[in-house]
Amino acid sequence: MKRLRLLWNVIRATGAERVFTGFLLALAGAMLVLPRVEPEIHNYGDALWFLFESFTTIGYGDMVPVTMLGRLVTVFVSLYGILVVALSTGVIVGYYSEILKARANASLDEFIRELEQLPDLSRDELLTLAERVRRRHILR
Repeated sequence: MKRLRLLWNVIRATGAERVFTGFLLALAGAMLVLPRVEPEIHNYGDALWFLFESFTTIGYGDMVPVTMLGRLVTVFVSLYGILVVALSTGVIVGYYSEILKARANASLDEFIRELEQLPDLSRDELLTLAERVRRRHILR
């Protein structure tokens, strides 16, 4: 649940939810228009399949737009789809960066708690702590 909240925060911070929502609305609109203007696209399922082929750039070629409006809709949805895929990549990278930051902060918090207990630690615990400090210094 915590990770989903973090993912949603990254999506909101980047403004990606508007782009994703806009893409879904554009996809739905195109799905409604294409069966009316394209002779090869007979129903909404075919339209959705054709749009999926277009925006993922798979392009099997089983359906091809022949009208000017069909071609314009296809170009728009394809370019919008490429934008959404590119934005999704950035959101995922941002999400994992935030997870790594959270892990580093948790590790640092634990380390600071141990340092606060420094006067109460035994000799062995102090040696273990010193070794951890050396390892962190070497890793950086």
